[in-house]
Amino acid sequence: MKVAREGLIFYLPSLGVFLLTLALGWWLASLFFLLLSAAFLFFFRDPDRQPPAGENLVLSPADGQIIKIEEFSSHPDLPGPGKVVSIFLSLLDVHFTRAPFTSEVRRIDYQPGKFFPAYREEASSQNESRSLLLHGNRGPAFLKQMVGVAARRIKCYVKPGDKVAAGQKIGLMYFGSRVDLYLPGQVELKVSLNQKVKGALTVIGEWRDESQN
Repeated sequence: MKVAREGLIFYLPSLGVFLLTLALGWWLASLFFLLLSAAFLFFFRDPDRQPPAGENLVLSPADGQIIKIEEFSSHPDLPGPGKVVSIFLSLLDVHFTRAPFTSEVRRIDYQPGKFFPAYREEASSQNESRSLLLHGNRGPAFLKQMVGVAARRIKCYVKPGDKVAAGQKIGLMYFGSRVDLYLPGQVELKVSLNQKVKGALTVIGEWRDESQN
């Protein structure tokens, strides 16, 4: 199993303590640190993903469960109206975030904030977050990554001006979080509330032809 390199700073110390307690014969402690090492390996797993082909597809930016699908009338970076899809990532989900379609990173914003549970409504506006404005051939999207109670860090792999392919890893959130994907009205959604999705694999929506708008 491939593991994200960011996970090594958690995995290696716990593995080291496991080996030490095992050598000392502290069986309960060694069992605890063995399980902790396994948990870190599981959380930071990095599965290979082969995105489905299609220039008009909008892919899920993360693994998790859709907790909100809501219309918005306006957005400062998108032609309105449109819809926002919120994905909650539990501790059991892969925590990489991925580009929903082939695009250019136009802007990255960081917002310091609080650490409400990521599934709560106020998390979207008040929690610490990092947002990316993406522009593809068919149009723009706004992707917002938020940390929650346990998650305290968002790592970004890209910078403004970078070109990203559909499904490419663009970030990593640590220990439970949420992603909001804002899409313009010409994207027809293909998902439903409470649906489980997989980053780079599940089709969130499809760009409609302008003649159909």
